[in-house]
Amino acid sequence: MIRVKNVIKRYDDHTALDHVNLQVDKGVILGLLGPNGAGKTTLVSILNGLTAYQEGEIEVFGLSLMQNRNEIRRRSSFIPQSLALYDKLSVYENLRFFAGIQRIDSNDVKRNLEYAISVNRLGPVLEKTASTLSGGLKQRLNIAIGLLNDPELLYFDEPTAGIDPELRNDILQTIKSFKKEGKTIVYTSHYMEEIEKICDQVAIINHGRIVREGSLTTLLQEEKSDAAVLELLHAGKTRLAAIAGKIEDVDIVDGSTLLLHKADARRLSTLLVHLESETITVRKIRFGATNLESLFLRLTSNHRADV
Repeated sequence: MIRVKNVIKRYDDHTALDHVNLQVDKGVILGLLGPNGAGKTTLVSILNGLTAYQEGEIEVFGLSLMQNRNEIRRRSSFIPQSLALYDKLSVYENLRFFAGIQRIDSNDVKRNLEYAISVNRLGPVLEKTASTLSGGLKQRLNIAIGLLNDPELLYFDEPTAGIDPELRNDILQTIKSFKKEGKTIVYTSHYMEEIEKICDQVAIINHGRIVREGSLTTLLQEEKSDAAVLELLHAGKTRLAAIAGKIEDVDIVDGSTLLLHKADARRLSTLLVHLESETITVRKIRFGATNLESLFLRLTSNHRADV
Protein backbone atom coordinates (compact mmCIF):
# COMPACT_ATOMS: atom_id res chain seq x y z
CA MET A 1 0.00 0.00 0.00
CA ILE A 2 2.70 2.51 1.06
CA ARG A 3 6.40 2.00 0.35
CA VAL A 4 8.94 4.67 1.30
CA LYS A 5 12.57 4.04 0.36
CA ASN A 6 15.53 6.23 1.37
CA VAL A 7 13.54 9.47 1.29
CA ILE A 8 15.42 12.67 2.05
CA LYS A 9 13.79 16.05 2.61
CA ARG A 10 15.86 19.17 3.21
CA TYR A 11 14.85 22.73 4.08
CA ASP A 12 17.92 24.78 3.15
CA ASP A 13 20.64 23.37 5.44
CA HIS A 14 18.20 21.48 7.71
CA THR A 15 17.50 17.80 6.97
CA ALA A 16 13.90 17.10 8.01
CA LEU A 17 13.88 13.50 6.76
CA ASP A 18 17.10 11.52 6.59
CA HIS A 19 16.93 8.30 4.50
CA VAL A 20 13.47 7.33 5.75
CA ASN A 21 12.28 3.81 4.98
CA LEU A 22 8.74 2.67 5.76
CA GLN A 23 6.26 0.08 4.55
CA VAL A 24 2.55 -0.04 5.38
CA ASP A 25 0.42 -2.90 4.09
CA LYS A 26 -3.21 -2.68 3.01
CA GLY A 27 -5.73 -2.75 5.85
CA VAL A 28 -3.17 -1.82 8.52
CA ILE A 29 -3.51 0.97 11.10
CA LEU A 30 -0.05 2.50 11.52
CA GLY A 31 0.71 4.68 14.53
CA LEU A 32 3.33 7.30 13.63
CA LEU A 33 5.04 8.64 16.75
CA GLY A 34 7.76 11.19 17.33
CA PRO A 35 8.64 14.30 19.35
CA ASN A 36 7.70 17.70 17.97
CA GLY A 37 10.04 18.54 15.13
CA ALA A 38 11.03 14.92 14.54
CA GLY A 39 9.62 14.75 11.00
CA LYS A 40 6.08 13.34 11.41
CA THR A 41 4.28 16.25 9.78
CA THR A 42 6.82 16.48 6.98
CA LEU A 43 6.47 12.77 6.18
CA VAL A 44 2.67 12.88 6.18
CA SER A 45 2.69 16.02 4.02
CA ILE A 46 4.96 14.30 1.50
CA LEU A 47 2.80 11.16 1.41
CA ASN A 48 -0.21 13.38 0.71
CA GLY A 49 1.55 15.05 -2.19
CA LEU A 50 1.52 18.41 -0.40
CA THR A 51 5.31 18.70 -0.01
CA ALA A 52 8.10 17.77 -2.40
CA TYR A 53 11.18 15.76 -1.45
CA GLN A 54 14.69 15.73 -2.89
CA GLU A 55 15.75 12.08 -2.92
CA GLY A 56 14.32 8.58 -2.59
CA GLU A 57 11.27 6.71 -3.86
CA ILE A 58 7.66 6.60 -2.70
CA GLU A 59 4.94 4.30 -3.97
CA VAL A 60 1.30 4.38 -2.88
CA PHE A 61 -1.21 1.84 -4.25
CA GLY A 62 1.74 0.49 -6.26
CA LEU A 63 1.99 3.86 -8.07
CA SER A 64 4.92 6.25 -8.08
CA LEU A 65 3.99 9.33 -6.04
CA MET A 66 6.10 11.55 -8.28
CA GLN A 67 4.23 10.50 -11.42
CA ASN A 68 0.72 9.80 -10.06
CA ARG A 69 0.13 12.46 -7.41
CA ASN A 70 -3.43 13.33 -8.52
CA GLU A 71 -4.57 9.70 -8.76
CA ILE A 72 -3.13 8.91 -5.32
CA ARG A 73 -4.75 11.98 -3.74
CA ARG A 74 -8.09 11.02 -5.31
CA ARG A 75 -7.96 7.71 -3.44
CA SER A 76 -6.64 9.16 -0.17
CA SER A 77 -7.78 11.62 2.47
CA PHE A 78 -6.02 13.76 5.05
CA ILE A 79 -7.92 14.72 8.22
CA PRO A 80 -5.92 17.49 9.94
CA GLN A 81 -5.94 18.43 13.61
CA SER A 82 -7.25 21.89 12.74
CA LEU A 83 -10.93 21.87 11.87
CA ALA A 84 -11.50 22.35 8.13
CA LEU A 85 -15.10 23.52 8.17
CA TYR A 86 -17.23 26.67 7.96
CA ASP A 87 -18.83 27.76 11.23
CA LYS A 88 -21.68 29.68 9.60
CA LEU A 89 -22.85 26.76 7.48
CA SER A 90 -24.94 23.88 8.75
CA VAL A 91 -23.48 20.41 9.06
CA TYR A 92 -25.19 19.32 5.83
CA GLU A 93 -24.16 22.50 3.99
CA ASN A 94 -20.54 21.89 5.01
CA LEU A 95 -20.70 18.36 3.65
CA ARG A 96 -22.30 19.45 0.38
CA PHE A 97 -19.78 22.27 -0.03
CA PHE A 98 -16.74 20.04 0.48
CA ALA A 99 -18.21 17.35 -1.76
CA GLY A 100 -18.27 20.00 -4.48
CA ILE A 101 -14.73 21.16 -3.73
CA GLN A 102 -13.50 17.57 -4.04
CA ARG A 103 -15.30 17.18 -7.38
CA ILE A 104 -16.87 13.91 -6.38
CA ASP A 105 -18.63 12.20 -9.26
CA SER A 106 -22.34 13.10 -9.34
CA ASN A 107 -23.23 9.40 -9.38
CA ASP A 108 -21.38 8.90 -6.07
CA VAL A 109 -22.32 12.05 -4.14
CA LYS A 110 -25.55 10.75 -2.55
CA ARG A 111 -24.03 7.43 -1.52
CA ASN A 112 -20.84 9.04 -0.17
CA LEU A 113 -22.78 11.65 1.80
CA GLU A 114 -24.98 8.99 3.38
CA TYR A 115 -21.90 6.94 4.25
CA ALA A 116 -20.04 9.87 5.87
CA ILE A 117 -23.14 10.93 7.84
CA SER A 118 -23.93 7.41 9.00
CA VAL A 119 -20.41 6.46 10.12
CA ASN A 120 -20.09 9.63 12.20
CA ARG A 121 -23.71 9.57 13.45
CA LEU A 122 -24.39 13.11 12.28
CA GLY A 123 -28.02 12.53 11.25
CA PRO A 124 -29.58 14.29 14.28
CA VAL A 125 -27.47 17.46 13.81
CA LEU A 126 -27.52 17.94 10.03
CA GLU A 127 -29.43 21.22 10.24
CA LYS A 128 -27.39 22.64 13.11
CA THR A 129 -24.91 25.43 12.42
CA ALA A 130 -21.34 24.16 12.77
CA SER A 131 -20.48 26.90 15.28
CA THR A 132 -23.04 25.50 17.74
CA LEU A 133 -21.54 22.00 17.81
CA SER A 134 -19.47 20.60 20.66
CA GLY A 135 -15.78 19.93 20.09
CA GLY A 136 -16.46 16.23 19.64
CA LEU A 137 -19.20 16.78 17.06
CA LYS A 138 -17.00 19.24 15.16
CA GLN A 139 -14.31 16.60 14.98
CA ARG A 140 -16.86 14.05 13.75
CA LEU A 141 -17.86 16.51 11.04
CA ASN A 142 -14.17 17.00 10.22
CA ILE A 143 -13.80 13.23 9.80
CA ALA A 144 -17.00 13.04 7.73
CA ILE A 145 -15.59 15.63 5.33
CA GLY A 146 -12.51 13.45 4.95
CA LEU A 147 -14.68 10.45 4.06
CA LEU A 148 -16.60 12.12 1.24
CA ASN A 149 -14.36 10.63 -1.44
CA ASP A 150 -14.69 7.16 0.17
CA PRO A 151 -10.87 6.93 0.48
CA GLU A 152 -8.87 3.73 0.58
CA LEU A 153 -6.13 5.43 2.60
CA LEU A 154 -6.66 7.91 5.45
CA TYR A 155 -4.19 10.08 7.34
CA PHE A 156 -5.22 11.34 10.78
CA ASP A 157 -3.21 14.08 12.49
CA GLU A 158 -3.96 14.32 16.23
CA PRO A 159 -7.75 13.90 15.71
CA THR A 160 -8.63 13.73 19.42
CA ALA A 161 -6.62 16.72 20.68
CA GLY A 162 -8.66 18.76 23.15
CA ILE A 163 -11.60 16.32 23.23
CA ASP A 164 -12.93 14.83 26.48
CA PRO A 165 -12.12 11.14 27.17
CA GLU A 166 -15.60 9.77 26.42
CA LEU A 167 -15.83 11.41 22.99
CA ARG A 168 -12.20 10.54 22.34
CA ASN A 169 -12.96 6.86 22.82
CA ASP A 170 -15.98 7.19 20.52
CA ILE A 171 -13.84 8.69 17.75
CA LEU A 172 -11.17 6.01 18.24
CA GLN A 173 -13.75 3.28 17.80
CA THR A 174 -14.98 4.98 14.62
CA ILE A 175 -11.45 5.09 13.22
CA LYS A 176 -10.80 1.49 14.20
CA SER A 177 -13.97 0.42 12.37
CA PHE A 178 -12.46 1.62 9.06
CA LYS A 179 -10.09 -1.34 9.16
CA LYS A 180 -13.06 -3.70 8.81
CA GLU A 181 -13.84 -1.95 5.53
CA GLY A 182 -10.33 -2.66 4.24
CA LYS A 183 -9.12 0.92 4.61
CA THR A 184 -5.51 1.69 5.51
CA ILE A 185 -4.80 4.33 8.15
CA VAL A 186 -1.76 6.36 9.17
CA TYR A 187 -2.44 7.84 12.61
CA THR A 188 -0.32 10.41 14.44
CA SER A 189 -0.95 11.15 18.09
CA HIS A 190 0.81 12.16 21.30
CA TYR A 191 -1.49 9.89 23.29
CA MET A 192 0.35 6.57 23.65
CA GLU A 193 -2.74 4.80 24.94
CA GLU A 194 -4.53 5.65 21.69
CA ILE A 195 -1.79 4.06 19.62
CA GLU A 196 -1.86 0.97 21.83
CA LYS A 197 -5.64 0.75 21.55
CA ILE A 198 -6.17 0.98 17.78
CA CYS A 199 -2.87 0.47 15.91
CA ASP A 200 -1.47 -2.75 14.45
CA GLN A 201 1.91 -1.31 13.56
CA VAL A 202 4.07 1.45 15.07
CA ALA A 203 6.81 3.60 13.56
CA ILE A 204 8.84 5.89 15.84
CA ILE A 205 10.61 8.78 14.14
CA ASN A 206 13.27 10.98 15.71
CA HIS A 207 15.61 13.52 14.11
CA GLY A 208 14.17 12.65 10.70
CA ARG A 209 14.90 8.92 10.96
CA ILE A 210 12.66 5.93 11.67
CA VAL A 211 14.31 4.52 14.80
CA ARG A 212 11.89 1.61 15.36
CA GLU A 213 9.16 0.04 13.24
CA GLY A 214 7.00 -3.07 13.58
CA SER A 215 4.02 -4.50 15.39
CA LEU A 216 3.59 -3.17 18.92
CA THR A 217 3.77 -6.67 20.41
CA THR A 218 6.99 -7.49 18.59
CA LEU A 219 8.64 -4.18 19.48
CA LEU A 220 7.99 -4.63 23.18
CA GLN A 221 9.00 -8.29 23.20
CA GLU A 222 12.27 -7.71 21.36
CA GLU A 223 13.30 -4.52 23.11
CA LYS A 224 15.47 -4.98 26.17
CA SER A 225 16.24 -1.99 28.34
CA ASP A 226 17.87 -1.29 31.67
CA ALA A 227 16.21 2.12 31.91
CA ALA A 228 13.59 3.25 34.40
CA VAL A 229 10.80 5.78 33.96
CA LEU A 230 9.85 7.69 37.11
CA GLU A 231 6.44 9.36 37.24
CA LEU A 232 6.38 12.13 39.82
CA LEU A 233 3.99 14.35 41.75
CA HIS A 234 4.51 18.02 42.61
CA ALA A 235 7.65 18.37 40.50
CA GLY A 236 8.33 20.88 37.71
CA LYS A 237 11.13 21.25 35.16
CA THR A 238 13.13 23.78 37.19
CA ARG A 239 13.37 21.55 40.26
CA LEU A 240 14.06 18.47 38.16
CA ALA A 241 16.82 20.23 36.23
CA ALA A 242 18.72 20.82 39.47
CA ILE A 243 18.48 17.11 40.33
CA ALA A 244 19.33 15.87 36.84
CA GLY A 245 22.49 17.97 36.88
CA LYS A 246 23.79 16.00 39.86
CA ILE A 247 23.22 12.49 38.49
CA GLU A 248 24.64 10.86 35.38
CA ASP A 249 22.32 9.44 32.71
CA VAL A 250 19.12 11.21 33.79
CA ASP A 251 16.87 12.87 31.22
CA ILE A 252 13.93 15.19 31.94
CA VAL A 253 11.00 14.08 29.80
CA ASP A 254 8.63 16.73 31.14
CA GLY A 255 7.76 18.42 34.44
CA SER A 256 6.49 15.19 35.96
CA THR A 257 8.63 12.46 34.36
CA LEU A 258 12.28 11.44 34.55
CA LEU A 259 14.10 8.79 32.52
CA LEU A 260 17.05 7.11 34.22
CA HIS A 261 19.34 5.21 31.85
CA LYS A 262 21.27 2.26 33.28
CA ALA A 263 18.96 2.08 36.27
CA ASP A 264 21.13 -0.04 38.56
CA ALA A 265 20.45 -0.05 42.29
CA ARG A 266 23.08 2.58 43.06
CA ARG A 267 21.89 5.14 40.50
CA LEU A 268 18.24 4.60 41.33
CA SER A 269 18.88 4.88 45.05
CA THR A 270 20.84 8.10 44.58
CA LEU A 271 18.09 9.59 42.43
CA LEU A 272 15.40 8.68 44.97
CA VAL A 273 17.40 10.33 47.75
CA HIS A 274 17.66 13.56 45.76
CA LEU A 275 13.95 13.50 44.95
CA GLU A 276 13.10 12.98 48.61
CA SER A 277 15.35 15.87 49.63
CA GLU A 278 13.31 18.10 47.31
CA THR A 279 10.05 16.68 48.73
CA ILE A 280 9.12 15.31 45.30
CA THR A 281 6.86 12.27 45.54
CA VAL A 282 7.41 9.31 43.21
CA ARG A 283 4.07 8.07 41.91
CA LYS A 284 5.32 5.12 39.85
CA ILE A 285 8.54 3.53 38.63
CA ARG A 286 8.52 1.49 35.42
CA PHE A 287 11.52 -0.61 34.42
CA GLY A 288 12.52 -1.43 30.85
CA ALA A 289 10.29 -1.18 27.79
CA THR A 290 7.17 -2.28 29.65
CA ASN A 291 4.81 -0.32 27.42
CA LEU A 292 4.86 1.88 24.34
CA GLU A 293 5.37 5.06 26.31
CA SER A 294 8.52 3.82 28.08
CA LEU A 295 9.93 2.50 24.80
CA PHE A 296 9.17 5.82 23.09
CA LEU A 297 10.78 7.84 25.88
CA ARG A 298 13.91 5.69 25.87
CA LEU A 299 14.35 6.02 22.10
CA THR A 300 13.70 9.77 21.89
CA SER A 301 14.65 11.32 25.22
CA ASN A 302 18.33 11.95 24.44
CA HIS A 303 18.58 15.34 22.74
CA ARG A 304 14.86 15.54 22.17
CA ALA A 305 13.88 17.13 18.85
CA ASP A 306 11.12 19.23 20.45
CA VAL A 307 11.18 22.75 18.97
